[in-house]
Amino acid sequence: MEDKMDKVISCIVLAAGAGRRMGYKENKIFIPLGRFSIIQRTLQNVANIEGLKEIILVVAEGEQEYMTKHIQELDLSVPVHIVLGGKERQDSVACGLKTVSEETNIVLVHDGARPLASTEMFNNVADSANTYGAATVGVPATDTIKRVDTDHNVLETLQRSELYQIQTPQGFQKELFVEAHQAAYETKYLGTDDVSLVEYVGKPVHIVEGDYCNIKVTTPNDIAVAKRYLEIEDTRMRVGFGYDIHQLKAGRPCILGGVHIESELGPDGHSDADVLIHALMDAMLGAAGLRDIGYYFPPEDDQYKGISSMLLLEKVNSLLKERGLQAYNIDIMVISETPKLKPHIDTMKANLQSVLEIPLERISIKATTNEMLGAIGRREGIAAQAVVSVYEGEV
Repeated sequence: MEDKMDKVISCIVLAAGAGRRMGYKENKIFIPLGRFSIIQRTLQNVANIEGLKEIILVVAEGEQEYMTKHIQELDLSVPVHIVLGGKERQDSVACGLKTVSEETNIVLVHDGARPLASTEMFNNVADSANTYGAATVGVPATDTIKRVDTDHNVLETLQRSELYQIQTPQGFQKELFVEAHQAAYETKYLGTDDVSLVEYVGKPVHIVEGDYCNIKVTTPNDIAVAKRYLEIEDTRMRVGFGYDIHQLKAGRPCILGGVHIESELGPDGHSDADVLIHALMDAMLGAAGLRDIGYYFPPEDDQYKGISSMLLLEKVNSLLKERGLQAYNIDIMVISETPKLKPHIDTMKANLQSVLEIPLERISIKATTNEMLGAIGRREGIAAQAVVSVYEGEV
């Protein structure tokens, strides 16, 4: 047991992860949970730790500006220092540790993707670290755990009463943590969490009772679980309608839903004239109460000449995200005699999903003809209609 001291605390918050398992292109910690993003909720809980001097936020290269914007939207009572992370999680913690203030004597480490860790939990870990040298939150294992070999044959059943599922925050007396990191660096030891480095140098780690709701948001299902714990209801639904029509011309590329389709005729327009995506964008902008696509991407502006509508869709999606809106369900109808869209619909849906980051089962793309009536029936034009529902999360 270490000597207790008056606590001066620095908290390292790790926010340099990605959203691959979430299916998001951007860092998952920017995903909104109601009125605040995941990282904002985490920082709000951290900022109220007793004896906290500073927050050291470890971010990925290229995300400093966006992260700064998220911080500025909060009224935090302590300074937040942004530093770049490293290749591995342990490297990122080391980057944060190097910037800890000299007067700090207790260092906490927390995953930015755990927005449900209460301030009380942080205080308990800091107190235990002050008493024991190192501490972590954990909860008793609820499932039977078995050790297996490489062929997945059971070697033994572990005693469940001795097993804990470890979470963050984790806390340390600074000198001990620096010593453990130095030893790991010199011997190239890579731990599975922060307290494992203290275990590696032969020092004890104290377990603080955690909470099963202190989940790490990793998958889309975790978002739903976190919202239930926070009692967030996505009750604000908006609906938008979009319509677009283009002339068909010989020799023009036929691009629909981001797919280049072999065809003698293609939609004519200033951009790539992707009528499907244009209708979708107008529907999204309408649901958000914004102007039409001609306002944001003027046809007389040369920077949009020949541009991929997929890029424009990314910009429209960003406009919605800035307002806390997320597309939920999409229904698109393309009306044309040519080309045949059926072989390409799955690829189109995948293209839209890659930008809008919603499940494929919520994206519908259909095609019909105009029964040879009017300009569309004479193969002079192609049109698309889109209906989009979007949700705004609110506490």
